Amino acid sequence: MSCVIIVHGAVSSGKTCTCLELVKRAKAQGIMVGGILSIRAYQDTELIGYDGLDLESKDVFPLARLRTIVDDPGWFLFGDLIYAFSARGFERANSILIRLAETLSSSSIIFIDEFGRLEKAGLGIFLGALRVAERLKAGGTVIFTCRTDLVEAVEDLVHDKAESIIRFEPNNLEALWSTVLKYVDHAELNV
Repeated sequence: MSCVIIVHGAVSSGKTCTCLELVKRAKAQGIMVGGILSIRAYQDTELIGYDGLDLESKDVFPLARLRTIVDDPGWFLFGDLIYAFSARGFERANSILIRLAETLSSSSIIFIDEFGRLEKAGLGIFLGALRVAERLKAGGTVIFTCRTDLVEAVEDLVHDKAESIIRFEPNNLEALWSTVLKYVDHAELNV
């Protein structure tokens, strides 16, 4: 069985924190987790952008920085967004997701945080997200995060690939965790 869970909300609504808690709970239950979380990057106490966190290796790498502090040809701009984006960081994030797509099973969870405007335009982590979506027929649970205005873009990506698509807001952790447990195949777990 395959399930896509879309955790959606405004900026700073707790989407990534919710995912971090789900990762912790899943690992405690012996559930294989992988994917990318977008964590905030600070310089002193100032938010300067976002880093990718590889959930398997725990490696952290730059994804976005304030465009006013980036002076490097390896970064690109998109529209009028305040951030510049790391081409190398997104290549790495996509390769992680593409590799995980090949191992997606009914006893695993892949996190894709965050499906944003870049992804809606086919940039950012779109290629990795697409590969994961294409593999959903093999089973598994994929948890996407996005702003509420992009839920339909995620649903369009997975609509003919996932058996179930469920929306959650980040403030509904217990119901979200119960749903995750409902879809993960515990018979395949090595616990």
